[in-house]
Amino acid sequence: MTNPWPSDASDLSALLQQFLVFHGGRHLQPVTEDNWKLVPVLLQVPVGKPIMPGRWLVTSWDAPSPSYFEMWLQRQAALGDLPDVVVLTSDRALDGPAWLIAQARQQRVQLVLCSAEPPQVLGTEVADTVAVLLEPAIRSEIAVINPLEHLAALGDPRDPAVFVERLRRSAPGLPVTKVLVVANSLVYVVMVALASQYRQGHADASPLTTVIGGFPLGELADWGGNAPNLAHGPSSAWRLVAAAFLHGNLVHIGMNMLVLRQIGDTAERLFGSLNYTFVYFLAALGGSIASLGWHSLYAPEAVSVGASGAVFGIMGATLGFAWARRDAVPRQVYQSLVRSGLFFTIVNIGLGLSLAVVDNACHVGGLVVGLLTGAALSRELPPAPQPSLRLRLGIVGASLAVLGLLYRLVLALVPAS
Repeated sequence: MTNPWPSDASDLSALLQQFLVFHGGRHLQPVTEDNWKLVPVLLQVPVGKPIMPGRWLVTSWDAPSPSYFEMWLQRQAALGDLPDVVVLTSDRALDGPAWLIAQARQQRVQLVLCSAEPPQVLGTEVADTVAVLLEPAIRSEIAVINPLEHLAALGDPRDPAVFVERLRRSAPGLPVTKVLVVANSLVYVVMVALASQYRQGHADASPLTTVIGGFPLGELADWGGNAPNLAHGPSSAWRLVAAAFLHGNLVHIGMNMLVLRQIGDTAERLFGSLNYTFVYFLAALGGSIASLGWHSLYAPEAVSVGASGAVFGIMGATLGFAWARRDAVPRQVYQSLVRSGLFFTIVNIGLGLSLAVVDNACHVGGLVVGLLTGAALSRELPPAPQPSLRLRLGIVGASLAVLGLLYRLVLALVPAS
């Protein structure tokens, strides 16, 4: 199917960009989904291609007079920033094309003038190369698509622009992060709604009182809180997961969900939704097991709840990703992941040391599990080949086996009630 000749300057700019990309051109500046057809765009065409190598500037042009082009050329020449080729696109034929061409030649710049109505390509010598777009057979081979799609598919992932574009397209919608936030929030709402059943005859049974004052430890334990004195009960292992969806008060769940939403966005894109889910639940188990072991030695009556072990695991996983893929990601991305991860960890562990109610054992346990599983489940971003599902399930199975062994060891430390 032949692509029609563009009907306006912006679509004509898009066609010219794709023509250059088709011949190996690479964008030299950031473009977005919203502006890629509208802003002046600079592309680099490498040596050895059938069109002139060098920097090509493609821009829509609606100047009031040809003399404006002369002033623009002189200003760019004074700045030492003249491109090798300037492509001007317009809805209609430009006024004074001979004047424009003469000014370009004076500055030793190749010029291409393209109009949508009438369909026209003219200019200096290089315009003959671009004029092949007037031939329907040539135009049919060049899809007028967003160059960001080409960037994501064929670019070098160590290029920050390529990495960011692949990351943005990796997990559209961030479904798992949203589901986790909703699930934790729904559990909290149900707990608040049913709190009065636990407090019949008490003055503090209203939902508002529960939201403001939080839940007593007994209620949290009944809901599935992680507690050493309940660890030897029938099928008590379910508490390791259940505790990660329980929260003591509104501030507790609010902070955890806010942080999960912030760091989960990046992590789900880095790992993909399935790997991200694996990391989240493995870190939640690791945090609960570490908390159980610590409190069995120092606070057997404690009840631990909250998603913070899993949240720390997600942050640890981004650090593991950065370490495992340090040679395959842009240096700026690596440094950013490491800096943000270390800052988050140091600040929150320090806060936990100063507040007795913070379960640092759960945080550290989740962090360590997230760090290790994040490194093991790291990947190159699509469209690069992905690890097989069998390999990923093998990593998850091995992680569960290790966590199961640690759980058995921790139970040996917990005195039977």
